[in-house]
Amino acid sequence: MTDEKDRVLKLLEEKKITAEEAARLLDAISHSDGGDRRNRFLKVRVFDKNSQQAKVNVTLPIGLVRLGMNFMPESAKAKIEEQEIDMKLISEALEKGITGKIVDVDDEEKGQHVEVWLE
Repeated sequence: MTDEKDRVLKLLEEKKITAEEAARLLDAISHSDGGDRRNRFLKVRVFDKNSQQAKVNVTLPIGLVRLGMNFMPESAKAKIEEQEIDMKLISEALEKGITGKIVDVDDEEKGQHVEVWLE
């Protein structure tokens, strides 16, 4: 697990992720035993910040997520990398069975709150 922690710290040092994101990733790494508690689903929820009503509520099996990542066009990968999202780190989290929240973002412009986690 030291390699994963080193990668997270390097991303933080390079300012590709915030301290809060690094803390969440390190917490997820430290709580992942890689044993029986393997992730099985990727869940995405988008809430309206004013009403707290879910606008999007999606649960995807990890197998489908992995398949989609394998067939993702290079142009889509480039756009994701432009947003400073490390797809290799996400792929490693999927393979290692890490669970927990990986995205928790407020979009003030659209008045939305986005959460993504592995369960």
